[in-house]
Amino acid sequence: MARKPPVYIPPKCFIHYDKKTGEIFSASNERNKSYSAIEIGSIEYERFLTGADKFSDYQVGYIRTPDNQTILALSPKADQGYAFKNNVFEWIVDPPNKKTELTVTWDSVSEQWIFALSESAKQRLTDHQSNEVLPFFVMLANDFDFLINTIFISMQDLCTFKEIKKPFESRLEKDINKISIASKIVFQSYGLKIND
Repeated sequence: MARKPPVYIPPKCFIHYDKKTGEIFSASNERNKSYSAIEIGSIEYERFLTGADKFSDYQVGYIRTPDNQTILALSPKADQGYAFKNNVFEWIVDPPNKKTELTVTWDSVSEQWIFALSESAKQRLTDHQSNEVLPFFVMLANDFDFLINTIFISMQDLCTFKEIKKPFESRLEKDINKISIASKIVFQSYGLKIND
C-alpha cells in the first residue's frame, strides 16, 4: 500500500507590537498572549529574522484592503506619510450607521466640523492614552492636490469628549459639493453626516 506524502503545514509567524503606537518589538513563531500581535507570512517573518527588513521601518496599523475591508496589518512607515495614493487614508464619504466608529459632521448652519467617536470605539480605546494627533484633510472634491484646511484632533480628546467642534476656516468649506475630507486610517469605520 502506497503511503501518502505528508502534508506541509507552514508554521505560524507573528509580529508583536505596541498597541498604542504600532511600533514593532519582536517577530516570533509563537504567539505571546501578553502582547498585541498579528499573524504575518513566513516570507515576511524570514526577512525580519535575517535582518533584510528592520522593525524600525515598519509599523502595525489599520489599512484598507482592495475589497474595502479595514484590517490591522503590517505596513512600511514610508506609507504612513501624507501621501494620498496609498491605502492608509480613508476618504470619509458614506453616511454613518450603527457600526460607525468616527462620525464627522459637516454643519453649514453653525459653519463648523463636528467630530464624534462612538461609545464602543471609546471603550475599545480606553487604554489608549497616547498623545497622538489625528490629521483630517479638507480638499477640493475634484482636485486632491488643492488643500483647503488641515484639522488636527487629539486622540485623547476624541476619547474624552462627546464631540469636538472645529470652525470652517475657508469659504470653500461652506459648500459640501465642492469639498472632500480624508484622514489617516485609525478607526474601523468612518461616516460623514451633513447638516444643511
